[in-house]
Amino acid sequence: MGEEIAISLKNISKCYKRYARPVDKLKEILLRGQNHAQEFWALRDINLEIPKGETVGIIGQNGSGKSTLLQIIAGTLTPTTGEVWVNGRVSALLELGSGFNPEFTGRQNVFFNGQILGLSKEQIEAKFDDIAAFAEIGDFIEHPVKTYSSGMVVRLAFAVIANTEPSILIVDEALAVGDAKFQARCMKRIREMKEQGVTILFVSHDSSSVKMLCKTAVLMNHGRVLEIGKPKEVVNHYIALLSTEKTENYNSSVSDKENEVIRQNESHDDFVVEEPQRKALHRHGNQLAIINSVTITDLDNQEISKVETGSIFQIVVCLEAKGELSDLVVGISLRNLMGLVIYGTNTYLMNVKLPKLTAGQKLTVSFQLPCHLNKGVYTLTVGVHSEEGISYDWIDELVVFEVNNTIYCDGIVDLKSTIKIGEEKCYAVVQ
Repeated sequence: MGEEIAISLKNISKCYKRYARPVDKLKEILLRGQNHAQEFWALRDINLEIPKGETVGIIGQNGSGKSTLLQIIAGTLTPTTGEVWVNGRVSALLELGSGFNPEFTGRQNVFFNGQILGLSKEQIEAKFDDIAAFAEIGDFIEHPVKTYSSGMVVRLAFAVIANTEPSILIVDEALAVGDAKFQARCMKRIREMKEQGVTILFVSHDSSSVKMLCKTAVLMNHGRVLEIGKPKEVVNHYIALLSTEKTENYNSSVSDKENEVIRQNESHDDFVVEEPQRKALHRHGNQLAIINSVTITDLDNQEISKVETGSIFQIVVCLEAKGELSDLVVGISLRNLMGLVIYGTNTYLMNVKLPKLTAGQKLTVSFQLPCHLNKGVYTLTVGVHSEEGISYDWIDELVVFEVNNTIYCDGIVDLKSTIKIGEEKCYAVVQ
């Protein structure tokens, strides 16, 4: 295996046996050749190679096999079939508190985990103050871990990982337990480790973090890898997958008449864009309602392609019902070119009840927004769905528009800072 590869998985599968009664497992042990178990395959034929220094996001619904895959890579689970090859020291933040002895103090667990990660006692002692400072749990570090809150456990676990210089870092959604300040500090440390060439496997339901942090994304579903590719595209397909499964569940309960409407409109594609642009769109939904056009205008309803920072602009969505709809929701999402969601809202969140529509009836929904965006290029995603989240029509990054700002500032948004100069007394000094 080449030195440039950090992780290699070949034909990895993981099977669990489930027994209806405890005695069935005993029978299987005592009576050779008899099978009393129901097999559940958590993973099926996973093939994946991750180069050294690459940051990979793994996304998928709960139960898709993400955590099982990470545990196999971390070495805490053994695959049923296949080969695992890992080149480097692995630090993993998996299940909450995994690797911690609840009877030991925080200090004892730091030394215990550090030695598991391959550090000597002297090395851990040299890093202990940094670990304690990062965790910020105060005197609790001298108390048994069983007295910690879930947030404190994650703080200490990540503090150990962040200061033990792994070559491979695995993080499985555990950071969601911490408070916002701690999450921001963890993400900053992860970015630093990325810059240092650490190979990172990152599982998160925060698609914006995956798109910003990762070079590659892996989409999993029902124990299989569906797609490996650029994070923005994979995340969009993940959103489509979620909507599709919701739609399938919904379709099983609607009437035959409604199903016929869906079937008639599934191949409908009359959005008012040119054919080359149509092929580039990522669009999904059962099309009980369809988006006919989306435009960005000024307050005089004149279509514009550039928006000035500080002005007010409109996003005008024109749609058409293909069946009777009484729970319509229209939403928008503004993103930068990294895929980061700058702002998103919908009529339901804004407590705007849209009128009931009959088949063939059209509706225009206009969102008025003050532009606080800084100079740059942005995209607009538009979706139409039910209050239960059933996607009728969703088009990712449909409109690309530019924002111009004549006053220079850094960042994504212009907060319109003002400056006041005077000789007023300073009451505090920030050190």
